[in-house]
Amino acid sequence: MAFVCIRRYDTYVPAHIALAKLREAGMEAHLQDEHTVTIDPLLSLAVGGIKLLVPNEQVEAAEKILCEHPLTDNIG
Repeated sequence: MAFVCIRRYDTYVPAHIALAKLREAGMEAHLQDEHTVTIDPLLSLAVGGIKLLVPNEQVEAAEKILCEHPLTDNIG
């Protein structure tokens, strides 16, 4: 199963809110680079932030869910 990055975050709080919203909807979502950015925030730019990944076939549904929740905005 191929995963696609649909959001990037500079802190773990909005990343986990988004992750929880997607998992609540039954989606198989994951965070990448969460520990690196949380331990050393200066590395956020170097690694591209905390990435929210969803399966390729669930991108549209995930985007729809996240657009309904302003706390899940990404950094860029």
